[in-house]
Amino acid sequence: MAKNDQAGIELRAAMLTDIGVVRDHNEDAAYVDPDHRFFIVADGMGGHAAGEVASAMAVDAVRQFLTEHNEALDAFANKPTDEGRKETVSLLEQAVRTAHQSVYDRGIAETDKQGMGTTLDVLVVAGPEAFIAHVGDSRTYLVRGGKAAQITTDHTVAEVLVIEGKLSLEEAQISPLRTILVNAIGVAPDIGVEMAHVQLRKDDLLLLCSDGLHDYFPQEEELAKHLIESDPPGALNALIELAKDRGGHDNITGVVVEVLECVNGPAADQGDGVVQAAADFELSDGVPGKIERDDTMPVDTTDLDGDTTGKMPRAGKPDALADTPTDLDGQLAKTDPAAKRVTAPMENVEADAADPVDQGAFEDTLDPTKKIRPPKFDADDTDDTDSE
Repeated sequence: MAKNDQAGIELRAAMLTDIGVVRDHNEDAAYVDPDHRFFIVADGMGGHAAGEVASAMAVDAVRQFLTEHNEALDAFANKPTDEGRKETVSLLEQAVRTAHQSVYDRGIAETDKQGMGTTLDVLVVAGPEAFIAHVGDSRTYLVRGGKAAQITTDHTVAEVLVIEGKLSLEEAQISPLRTILVNAIGVAPDIGVEMAHVQLRKDDLLLLCSDGLHDYFPQEEELAKHLIESDPPGALNALIELAKDRGGHDNITGVVVEVLECVNGPAADQGDGVVQAAADFELSDGVPGKIERDDTMPVDTTDLDGDTTGKMPRAGKPDALADTPTDLDGQLAKTDPAAKRVTAPMENVEADAADPVDQGAFEDTLDPTKKIRPPKFDADDTDDTDSE
């Protein structure tokens, strides 16, 4: 255990990765900063071991960038301000975009690595605040009070269809379209970076993991159960062994961060569109009941054909969801979650002009197309220390 020497926070963390029971090499990569300022998980994809290269490059680029900016992170942690908060968000996004450009440029330059890419989840802890950057379908979860909430949104075709109301959350869990990415590091010239912010509390747990882990735990309450019944290394080991017992068809990687001590500062300003007080969050029970924002690179679901090797089937066609079981109780247990994603994510597709999100709610953010979306928590799960 290393102590984060920023004001108001003490953490312990664990990182584990496993090749799984089917793959012949590990394309996941992860990193835990020795001072516990930041944590990274990446899941690579691409032939000729290019996925392994992409994930390692992305992790190293983010590690180097954030290490070079430790002083700025410490300054915000020790004296948080709205401007410092926005600077922290900006630094984190820059770190991810730097990683993207590095992987993309190498994929263009080397023929055996063309089309390689990776998912990327990065957690930065600055004092009692956590900032998350996310690209792809790895995930970050928050466990609080014995319940878990998925902070990030899967950047997959299935998730786009959920947002558009063409798939239910339950159908998306077992749809083959959940394996096709619409957003990934290094594949297209540009990416969408989803950002989130959490006001931490003592005893919080954060899990960053590749889909080789979360695919085998469709119910968030099961994740919470295992995470709270052991220390971070023990909990991770138990989750990985269960994932392997349930199929282990993909590489399995996780980072668990436990908040041992946390002195919360004053309630965050809710007017800047970046941070909300924890008392206003609602915690999902199982699968999130509402998705407020799609920060992926949206897909035009009306102009793509039925070729699922690199594009999404046309939504609404009878064959588009033909492989998606509808008998959820009977099929969920039998579905092989690791008939995993195609090695090359979808091509970049221009965003729809219509954006259902109220842009006015985010006028003061760094970029109105990059929203900060915290997880939701019920007021019953908060305490007076987080209330105004």
